[in-house]
Amino acid sequence: MFELAVEGKPVRVKVLRTTAGEGAGTPGTVLDTRLTIACGEGAVRIVQLQRAGRQAISAEEFLRGLPLMPGTRLA
Repeated sequence: MFELAVEGKPVRVKVLRTTAGEGAGTPGTVLDTRLTIACGEGAVRIVQLQRAGRQAISAEEFLRGLPLMPGTRLA
């Protein structure tokens, strides 16, 4: 689970499905435009997620509505 600011308000997002990702960086940092996130060792690519009070969606659908640029840190 992580939290984002949407229109200045915090929004919780639950990660439902991931796959192994490529890359490295500071844990919690978005590494690419496919929602690959750096971990302590390596990275994971988020495949499916769910915003609080909403249906589960694919990472691609999520990013169409709320793009996260590489370098963004997730809390």
